[in-house]
Amino acid sequence: MALTIRCYDVLVFHHENDPILATIESDLFVIDQSKAVAVEQMKMPSNFRSVLLLVGDEQQVPQSGNDHAALVWPCPIPEALEKIDQLANQNQALPWVDADQLRFKDITMDLKRFSVHKSGVKVELTKTEFNLLKLLLSVGGAALTRNEIMKELWGDDYFGGSNSVDVHIKSLRRKLEDDLKKPKFIITVRGVGYRISDE
Repeated sequence: MALTIRCYDVLVFHHENDPILATIESDLFVIDQSKAVAVEQMKMPSNFRSVLLLVGDEQQVPQSGNDHAALVWPCPIPEALEKIDQLANQNQALPWVDADQLRFKDITMDLKRFSVHKSGVKVELTKTEFNLLKLLLSVGGAALTRNEIMKELWGDDYFGGSNSVDVHIKSLRRKLEDDLKKPKFIITVRGVGYRISDE
């Protein structure tokens, strides 16, 4: 109830081998391990971007090297909500990639249909702008130099100046209605190039 009040869409599964789990795109999976087998014995679907384990005591907390966050349960509800908010917001700042689509915050790129939607509204991009946005989203938040962008977009034989990248970035930002002072989508990395925003 506390999660739905905070506008989370919540699905509950009683078995970790439910086939539907492998088809769900979620910002966070919460697994109740407080009275269950160790997580190392579970086969995690590849779409589990972030996992929060509810454990019975401190001894069940995964050792270093395990990617999963853990929370001793039961605990105060505000503490649990704070942890869930932290993990869910962290994943919203990362692009979601599958075979046909790229998703980042409220942007959806359909790679087959060559279309981009922002908050459900279609954004008209040129081929270069589309490929530029696709490139920035596909590298998982890494900063790309202007030369790297030029090489990916136009190949080794391109002899234009790096300012051409800046021109296309400016146009892309305008079409995405990205605030240059407080960018939501594309950040300038001074002395380097560009990357997607992780805030």
